[in-house]
Amino acid sequence: MENRKKQPETNSEFASRISYELKRAERYRIFVSLLVFNFDSVIEKLAADRLQNTEDREGFLRAVKGFIRDSVREVDAVSNSSYEMVGILCPETSRQGAEMAARRLQESLNNFLSDYFGDPTDLLIPVEISSYPDAAGARSLASYFEQFA
Repeated sequence: MENRKKQPETNSEFASRISYELKRAERYRIFVSLLVFNFDSVIEKLAADRLQNTEDREGFLRAVKGFIRDSVREVDAVSNSSYEMVGILCPETSRQGAEMAARRLQESLNNFLSDYFGDPTDLLIPVEISSYPDAAGARSLASYFEQFA
């Protein structure tokens, strides 16, 4: 049995984890990053005819989240958002590290989508990156509380 750290069960637990890691980063002067992948365009372009109902869409998003959980580090947390967005909280990760992780995950997700739908895909899955203490992103890390609460 795999010995992975327990993932947040609810969105409020994920929001609490964001708050905890942000406070920890401020206290110890370390990095923390959040990646938010948006699967709206994937569902619209690739899956509109294949994911006709809510059950199919939820099954697809569960499969995506499971794939992401298996692809990230043990210390990273993956959201259980019911939206077409998946958040990945990366403690002790700088913005540059988060950008590299996002590129790696985008490539892996393209392979996953090709296998899942049985068609080759080459989509760029939109991702927002927010890091502390780096303020280069469009949104601060704290601004994601409401989205995942």
